[in-house]
Amino acid sequence: MQEIQQPAGSASRWGPLFGAHAEDWAETWEGPQGWGTPVYEYVLDRTRIGPGTRVLDCGCGAGRFARMAADAGAAVAGIDASEALIDIAVDRTPQADLRVGDLEALPWPDDAFDVVTGFSAFQFADGKVQALAEAGRVSCGMVVVVIPTRVPEAGIAAVFKPLFPLFPPDALETMKRSGMFALSDPGALDEALAASGLSVHEDEDIDCPVGFSDADSAARAFIGAGPMQLAIDHAGKQAVAETLQDALVPFTGADDKITLPATYRVVLAGPQDPKR
Repeated sequence: MQEIQQPAGSASRWGPLFGAHAEDWAETWEGPQGWGTPVYEYVLDRTRIGPGTRVLDCGCGAGRFARMAADAGAAVAGIDASEALIDIAVDRTPQADLRVGDLEALPWPDDAFDVVTGFSAFQFADGKVQALAEAGRVSCGMVVVVIPTRVPEAGIAAVFKPLFPLFPPDALETMKRSGMFALSDPGALDEALAASGLSVHEDEDIDCPVGFSDADSAARAFIGAGPMQLAIDHAGKQAVAETLQDALVPFTGADDKITLPATYRVVLAGPQDPKR
């Protein structure tokens, strides 16, 4: 089932950007060999998602985790800013309750879910505290927040760095506030969780390298990422593609496969006031 509401705020900005190359995103980052398997499996295990578990995935994208949770027997819902990605998620898991909307205003009642997840999602919200508070509101159990750790010399951060000159200056400022690493600085996520009424129950770093079969597939994946559309609009797709090819060289093996080291922080949180 798909329900569409008119996104506002950060969703109205990110939705069209992540939807611009939705098929590329879905087939690379969220394909069978895409990003996230170690993190997804860790979360499925630690939260004991199984038959009958009510799960909401915030920022569900093309629905890879939603499909995995459904395969485990869960009753799955998801929300994302991009209508194009939700369309793909619906095709993958038709029985799920998948909606287009804002993380800052979730369209579900209090305590509707046992587990609420956000895989590299909450940091893109303009109102991060509000988005986390909404996740806590609709969860009667666990809220899972997954964010990348920031290592400037390694992995995805190193690939993005030479691309910065191709972005308009105002876009770079926006991404610092609401972008991939917006909650990755020391203390940033902890402060946001505390302000939202959530407390940390478990906190673990999970190695989750990103791999691609060759430079072309890697470039396709990065061009499919929402923020990259800002650089494409500003400097042109060819300039972005050429810069990406150069940036990926240090991570290319003798077999032409590309491996980007990455570590993700996985936080399992719950309400500060369990009697709410």
